Amino acid sequence: MNTISTATYDMNRSSIFSTLYSLKAALPGLLAMFFIAIFSNNLVGVPNPFTLQNLFAWLDGVIGPLNHQSFFQIMNANFVWNPLLMGLIIGNLFGVPNAWKRGLSYIHLMMPLGIIMLAPHFMIGHASKLGFMPILICVAAMFITATVTLYTGRLLKLDDRQTSIIAGGLSTGDPHAGVILMPLIKAKGGQVVGASACVILFGIIAMLILPLVGPLVGIPDKYFGLAAVTTVGNGAQSLFAAFGQSYEAGRYATWFDVGRHVIMPAGFIYVFVVMFIRKLKNKGNTNVHATGDIKTFPIWLMVFIFFWALACLHLFRQPAAHAIFNMVQWDFSMAAAALGLSLPLREIAHDGIKCFAVTCIAGCIRMVLLLAAILLCVKTGLLPA
Repeated sequence: MNTISTATYDMNRSSIFSTLYSLKAALPGLLAMFFIAIFSNNLVGVPNPFTLQNLFAWLDGVIGPLNHQSFFQIMNANFVWNPLLMGLIIGNLFGVPNAWKRGLSYIHLMMPLGIIMLAPHFMIGHASKLGFMPILICVAAMFITATVTLYTGRLLKLDDRQTSIIAGGLSTGDPHAGVILMPLIKAKGGQVVGASACVILFGIIAMLILPLVGPLVGIPDKYFGLAAVTTVGNGAQSLFAAFGQSYEAGRYATWFDVGRHVIMPAGFIYVFVVMFIRKLKNKGNTNVHATGDIKTFPIWLMVFIFFWALACLHLFRQPAAHAIFNMVQWDFSMAAAALGLSLPLREIAHDGIKCFAVTCIAGCIRMVLLLAAILLCVKTGLLPA
């Protein structure tokens, strides 16, 4: 495709479908994504033992458990970050042939599709046995964390796209939220990976600090598990912190983690809505970048919310939900491979210090507020022993 036709093609893009090249032109890039995916993860339908996931599992066996958690789970190795890492290595060491680049554009379709298919994975009814107060604390933690992070980013004048990714990762307790927010916030690949790396790094710091603070605060082991789930990071990091306090705290953290997990969609939807409204109110402000040129609520996000509502009503049977999630793993693995291939390492480090500062400030404020709230609820009997 020559320069003139490429420019015309780009000008005519009007939807996620119009961003796609023909299958013939995209096939080399799609194959690159496919092979990176199957050599990164143990995906359904491909009995391939030579995967990055299996290598990490073997290394976890060599290292041994850390507070009952695997090292690479603490580092957030999964079906998104494994192919992303492999794509980064291949793309930055060997480069990406021009023939691949058209296929990599299919990420614009795969990301929204994967997010829609995630909906049946979040069934709120699974958290019903936790009790009203633990669920309320999980919900409050999510919205307060997102709000504090967005405000901190504005104070430190960090790019609002990167701030939004941090807010999504911290508030939901899962760096996956950054990837989910990417097409909504219109963040660059380097911003997503850099902000998510900061969230993971802060989680490691928090999981080491919290067991030291816990005995000083005086929160019972049962609710220290709730504190770990709502103040640390991903699931493995939270469990590391809880088991660092006691086995009892770790056991309850496993129980309370369900409450954090099932409400995750509300977290990244909240961040998008806040930034979308801010964009509409500041149309002429060149410092407001988040949500880009999105002028109406995305249809595909409405579809996600619709299917999430169906999932909350338990209209998806468990076998169907598991089968759909297997498709999600394929989708996100290939999309993450495309992101890694197209991302120069120098873009990840851009504004890295400021990004990490926002993450730490917001994360520490969240930790202090939630520890105080949980202790108050314990003392007043709202959280019974």
